Amino acid sequence: MTLPAALAARPDVCSACSGPLDPLGHCASCGAVFGEAYRCPLCQAISDVEASGTAYTRCRSCGGPRIPPSESPLSEAELSLLQSARSEQLRATAFRVGSGFAFVSGGLSLLVTLLVFLVTSPAAIAKLAALVACFVPFALAFFALRSAREHARKFDAALQQAWLLAATRLISAHGGRSSAKELARLLRVDEPRAELLLAEVSVQAFIDQPTELPARVRVTELADPTDPAAAAEATRVTSGVNRP
Repeated sequence: MTLPAALAARPDVCSACSGPLDPLGHCASCGAVFGEAYRCPLCQAISDVEASGTAYTRCRSCGGPRIPPSESPLSEAELSLLQSARSEQLRATAFRVGSGFAFVSGGLSLLVTLLVFLVTSPAAIAKLAALVACFVPFALAFFALRSAREHARKFDAALQQAWLLAATRLISAHGGRSSAKELARLLRVDEPRAELLLAEVSVQAFIDQPTELPARVRVTELADPTDPAAAAEATRVTSGVNRP
């Protein structure tokens, strides 16, 4: 049987301790990893994943979001979502750093300005202008923090969608049937998180079903389109005429 490319490009034994490797290329003795299955799609380094303090995992080399490797390779949609999540993660980090720098700069500017006010007696308009200038960095810090939160929200949304696609792919690879325990083992998450993913996959499969259902009840026109009230009146009149 021909192995997938991700599984074929790996050594037979660990080059570090000569221990046995599992089918994906992970050494159970020293923890080293080998083969294309462990290549990070973001930094291209062969590295394992680790917990990131959240419900997701990250690359040990670059710290970017990653889905644990498996026998079935990542889909193009998963790869695109991971790249988008990494981009949003970097933007959020940059805005957080910028927000902190602006806040510290504003604090130092305000402190220096207050010290100058203590030793000098500038005009009122000069004091007002200096204070306004001191609060500009605080305003920039506020807007940068808002942008960081927005990018963090987009990062989480892209990552959630990527993990949903990964769970769908793994369930399909196992014939459409997978328990929470098995999915938790494949994705390296706890069972409550795996149960939530199973529920999301089920809901998504229901939503993706065709909306056109076969018609089971057919409404037909009335055999006699005459107004019922008029028909009753005509019947009453006819009965009165024919009565002896």
